Amino acid sequence: MIKRFFAIALILSLSATIMATVGDWKIYTSYNNATRCQVMGNKVYVLASGALFSYDKEDGEVYTHDKLNSLNDFNICEIAYCKAIDALLIIYQNANIDILYPDGEIYNISDFKSKVLASKKINGVYVNGSEAYINTSFGVVILNLDRLEFTNTYNININTLCSYVQDNTLYIGTDEGLYKGSMLDNLLDKNNWEKINSVKYVAINESNGTLIGAVDKKGLYTINTQNYATNKIISSTEPFKYLYEKSGTLYCGLEKSFFVINTQTDYKKFDTTDESNYIEADGNTLWHCKGSSGVVECRIKDDKLTDGENYIAPRSPMNNYCEYMTFTSDGNLLVAGGTLNYFGSTLYPGTLMEYNTSDDKWTNYPGDEIAEKTGVRYVNVCAVDEDPKEKGHYFAGSFGQGLYEFRNGELIAHYNHNNSALESAVPTSSNSQNYVRVSRVKFDNDGNLWMTNTTNIDNIVKVRKNNGEWLSLKYDKISGYETIVDILIDSRGWLWVTSLQGGENAGIFCAKTNNTPFDTKDDQTALWKFKFTNQDGIIYTIYHVDCIKEDASGKMWIGTDNGLFVIENPKRFFDDGLFTQIKVPRNDGTNLADYLLSGAYITTIETDGADRKWIGTKTNGIYLISADGLEMIHHFTTADSPLPSNEITSIAVNGESGEVFIGTKGGIVSFMGDATEPEEKLNESTIHVYPNPVRASYSGNISIVGLTLDCEVKIVDTAGYLIAEGVSIGGKFTWNGRNAKGEKVSSGVYYVLTYDENGSEGVAAKILVTR
Repeated sequence: MIKRFFAIALILSLSATIMATVGDWKIYTSYNNATRCQVMGNKVYVLASGALFSYDKEDGEVYTHDKLNSLNDFNICEIAYCKAIDALLIIYQNANIDILYPDGEIYNISDFKSKVLASKKINGVYVNGSEAYINTSFGVVILNLDRLEFTNTYNININTLCSYVQDNTLYIGTDEGLYKGSMLDNLLDKNNWEKINSVKYVAINESNGTLIGAVDKKGLYTINTQNYATNKIISSTEPFKYLYEKSGTLYCGLEKSFFVINTQTDYKKFDTTDESNYIEADGNTLWHCKGSSGVVECRIKDDKLTDGENYIAPRSPMNNYCEYMTFTSDGNLLVAGGTLNYFGSTLYPGTLMEYNTSDDKWTNYPGDEIAEKTGVRYVNVCAVDEDPKEKGHYFAGSFGQGLYEFRNGELIAHYNHNNSALESAVPTSSNSQNYVRVSRVKFDNDGNLWMTNTTNIDNIVKVRKNNGEWLSLKYDKISGYETIVDILIDSRGWLWVTSLQGGENAGIFCAKTNNTPFDTKDDQTALWKFKFTNQDGIIYTIYHVDCIKEDASGKMWIGTDNGLFVIENPKRFFDDGLFTQIKVPRNDGTNLADYLLSGAYITTIETDGADRKWIGTKTNGIYLISADGLEMIHHFTTADSPLPSNEITSIAVNGESGEVFIGTKGGIVSFMGDATEPEEKLNESTIHVYPNPVRASYSGNISIVGLTLDCEVKIVDTAGYLIAEGVSIGGKFTWNGRNAKGEKVSSGVYYVLTYDENGSEGVAAKILVTR
């Protein structure tokens, strides 16, 4: 039989497919809002959406910096260039600090991050020589960038907005006014600080030896250091942006204007056509950060500020919001980035994004255009799904503005309480159009769109049938619930609904539809809420039921604020409401077992090609457990992975590649898993090997995808000797490129022999290894 497979293998061509390998991580950070840039040598470093990218002025390359390739954290709040040591200071919101040198070397200083304080909010940074003055919510922290250590902390218990050193005197602007202290005195003693006045300066610098202070929405003032009298030199009601000095010239940015100040009387104002986020002087060139447009080189010509044509920004998501994610039939990732804002006033900008995994391209659906077309604000898009009957036909639910319909990237319809069965939570209010709350949307296999229309609404479940007809379904047991979240039509055609922050109304509802999904009269229904009883008779109090997921065997997995539960036999749900907890043996000789993830706040659950469960939590990252839940395969947190946050909001698994996309409170990352959706039958055309060829520099796993479930795989050399063997996980098998002795195989051609679970069928592929 082996010879027959060789004959097949010899006529197969080598696959040139290049994909990520098992265990690889990717970070999908947003670089959509450029707000600050600094020039260091031949590179322009840009702070955008809390992330960092650089532009090489010589070769034009754009390079992103993140936790995978250089940085030590996420969410940057400040960057500043230090000429004295020729390095870029990077400060994160959590007070972690990186020093980036021109050769790419990074030095991390985590002392401030580790320090336990009531607040470490950072308002800005001022670099003086080799010292960085970090303005915080309690005072000023001084970091010596040459010695790479903190030298002083001046805790005055006042929110500090800015600082500046002149003639051995440290001036700090605070919420309560301007303070000064002689650096020849012990400034750790609060008595050595003197309050000069009550003016709230947001920035301080100097021009020709004279202190200049900026007051938000008022203008620039000179400050006499003898009598501390002030004199307004520039008046403006625009919000203040920044004030810095280069080569004796002051540069001042306001909301829609930009000043170049040579002296107190010699200055020029340049109006900008849009918001002046930041402009960095670089000799005769200026670099203009323009929000979502990125950064652009500009010049002053004929007393006008003129932008160039080359707007620089990496391809990236619109922002880092990712409330819900799912895959399209073409393998594209859809991301809805709103929030389920039941009781507050949180309004995330309308975020619907599509990521083409094959060409690494993001498409961001423009919120301004959508708001203009619909006539209502575009916010809190928290759910999306694709019509199974039509590729590129998407429906997105907004928690406030109803339902949006897209076809091939274009908005074609908007549904709310005025033109559909959807209802407003405040129907008699003049603001009713902003309370049409759709928390989730899910298509069934027939192309009917089911959705939850929530907050004090009697008919919570709405359906837009595949013919465009709208239905409003009433279920008395959940009528009027305030905090409905998830909706699911399972493989049996049953309807499941979960309720979140409802106190005693939190729970799970199921309707057995009896093959008449739109006729509720013959439905058998059940609601189990607030108190869950497990198989051992233990009662759990539940306040949040965030998610529900059906696995390949028909079991229902439920994520709550008090752990993970399973409905082993959904038919019994209507009788006893028994919720099982997975017991994991301790294997320590005691015959004891522990409940899996007991007490953990579970936010989202997804299955992969091997029916294993990816489980996201509120505070402890993400877990991968075996199909039966008895084995913990992975547990990732911010401490041991590139996760930007331990709060997981959504998970989506690409069944074709096994790549697991993880949405967190800080953005999206992905992990290349080792399981894909299995094929029903082995076929040469569906089997792919990557990477192939395997280069000498490559040290990761080699993946074979397109296999059937539990497919037996053997790797043999040209002489027919067995090198490795195993069984596929889902539709994927991975080989580490080593023989049975653990040695890397030598250069040559290796054959992949595959058999289905009955051993009666097989196809072949080949792998070229070059060392």
